[in-house]
Amino acid sequence: MHWVKFYDMNYLNLLGLLILLAISPNSYAQCPGWTSLLPTDSLFTNPAFGIATSPELDKLNRPYTYLATVSGGVKIYDQNTSGTPALMASVPKSSLGNLDAINLFQDSIWLYVVLGNIWNTSEMAGLAIINVSNPSAPVVTDVYTHPGLTGGAGAVITRGVYAYLAANQNGLIILNISDKNNIQLSGALPLANNFPHANVGLTSMYNARGIALKDNYAYVCYDRGGLRIIDISNVNTPVQMNQYCYAPLINKATAYNNITIHHQHAYVTLDYYGMEILDITDPGNITQLGWWHPSAWADTTNDLNVWAASNGHANEIAYDSVCQKVYTSAGKSDLVAIDVSNPSSPVTCETYGATTDDYGTWGLDFLNQQIAAAYIWSIAAPPYSNYTGYKIVQKNCVATGISFIEAKHAHLEIFPNPSSNELSVMMKDDVVKEIKIFDMTGKMMARHTALHFSIQQLPAGFYVVVVDTDDATYRRKFIKE
Repeated sequence: MHWVKFYDMNYLNLLGLLILLAISPNSYAQCPGWTSLLPTDSLFTNPAFGIATSPELDKLNRPYTYLATVSGGVKIYDQNTSGTPALMASVPKSSLGNLDAINLFQDSIWLYVVLGNIWNTSEMAGLAIINVSNPSAPVVTDVYTHPGLTGGAGAVITRGVYAYLAANQNGLIILNISDKNNIQLSGALPLANNFPHANVGLTSMYNARGIALKDNYAYVCYDRGGLRIIDISNVNTPVQMNQYCYAPLINKATAYNNITIHHQHAYVTLDYYGMEILDITDPGNITQLGWWHPSAWADTTNDLNVWAASNGHANEIAYDSVCQKVYTSAGKSDLVAIDVSNPSSPVTCETYGATTDDYGTWGLDFLNQQIAAAYIWSIAAPPYSNYTGYKIVQKNCVATGISFIEAKHAHLEIFPNPSSNELSVMMKDDVVKEIKIFDMTGKMMARHTALHFSIQQLPAGFYVVVVDTDDATYRRKFIKE
């Protein structure tokens, strides 16, 4: 996970480029109709108080950002109108099992904190749950420390009553989170290091650091070990059923960093080697649809210096279903927006940031029209960043009302309707992946993975529930009284 920025000379003449560089640090657009990302919030702090790795925009649509800051624990910021977020609350490392905070995932009022320093192999892997119903007074409900190998953890995602933890050298850990005060181990699967390279290399190069779920499978980015597909139909005994690596990377420096899935397509970041789009219709037969790799980024190599000097290192990634874009943190390139409407030919829309400055990103989150990027302090290794903190930028692709929401589904039920307090969702045919609530302007008001949730925070009015399954997206209107 390490990274930068790329100017497309095909679409800018020399004069245009000089003007562009004079007025903006950004690289623009091969995408028709694309205009520049607009910065709205920016905060940089002293690394002595914590190094930012991953931001999480509040999924209840409140004006807060959660930030994992390694030894600084979790910090909660108020996105006030000044453009300079104000620190509202902190959860110190001492309240997190004395483990560093690396990554975050929010579902409703619950903030899940990935624990264990991934650069300091003396720390164990763990998970904390924080109640953020009142962000100014967060409450840690439980901390789980895995009794396995050291080396920390990289990412987590929840579905139903389970949390799926990509736990670096421990592989996949599945935790029962039905009782938020008592996290319990359900199952675990260490991953083998004998794929895909003839020269296995150091065990420290094999880390489960990114994860996404689809149907009964977990797709785990295993760093030098490529992408692993794990059957999680039995949470107590997960089983790997397939593995994949892009052929040019075999026997070369390889880093499968992160993944996001939308329907049948997986978008996977490959560090210095860009991003690939995979067809995962058949988990037992993964095929590549497209590959994105700016020409200024390094080619396949086993030379550490070449890898480190690459103009970009793609890491955390998010999919924008409204605009058919993906956004990835890219180290010295800060942030890249990529058009994936044609999966066989992904196109760079914008690179936000300059490779010549001392800023480099690590983590990323996306919600509504906002993209948050965490800037890591790293003076000895890529992305060679001398600043830490985060920025929020506003994307320019806006839905018209709720027209982007896909067709109704006769077997989707929501109840009670109208409702004033709680809502339940039931799908008769498909497995629910995520539930989103939009107001009538197309603004997302909340996001959930649980099928039963509170709507007390919503103002009275008309709303649309959008339900994402593994294969399609469905909708229903409801009234909040």
